[in-house]
Amino acid sequence: MAYIGMRSPVAAPVTAHTDGGAITYGAGFVIGNAVAASINFEVNDNPDYGDDIIIDNDNGISGYSGSLDVNALTADVRNKLLGWDTVTGTGSAVTHYEVTDDAAPEVGWGFIHVSMYKGTRSYEAYWFHKAQFTQNAVNASTKERQITWNHPQMNFQGKGCYLDNSGKAKYFDWMSFATEAAAKEWLYDKAGIE
Repeated sequence: MAYIGMRSPVAAPVTAHTDGGAITYGAGFVIGNAVAASINFEVNDNPDYGDDIIIDNDNGISGYSGSLDVNALTADVRNKLLGWDTVTGTGSAVTHYEVTDDAAPEVGWGFIHVSMYKGTRSYEAYWFHKAQFTQNAVNASTKERQITWNHPQMNFQGKGCYLDNSGKAKYFDWMSFATEAAAKEWLYDKAGIE
């Protein structure tokens, strides 16, 4: 199976979560048009040796981090994901935002990964239960002889969640669908987008 695309990045703010229970999310929103995502899982590597061989190994996931690029990042979405912007002023003349040292809000987020195998497309929808986003750099360059497209890139740190009484931290859900419409419906339902 080859991955050939990425679509529909969405998110929703975490409004409540108690260990062992489901997460409650606020109103979901579309982040922007997908450009790229990179997700790196932090995997334990802690072997237990006996008789000169590995008997057991704790190689479970302990977290994840990565980056998400979108075509455009509106001030409203930036505020919801990063908690950066405090609007000062009113009406259509508002042009001033303040960036503070507040921690970014926790959000659930996801996207659709498009794949193809032997000519058949499938659509994998991912929903990551809890993460915090940051925007560590703002890049700009002059046009010169042609445009260099610079997209907003955000980094994120994922968190494990105890969603039930299994004692296992959960990081994300995913499902594979035959159509993009079905994948989008599942993803939008996770984010609470009508």
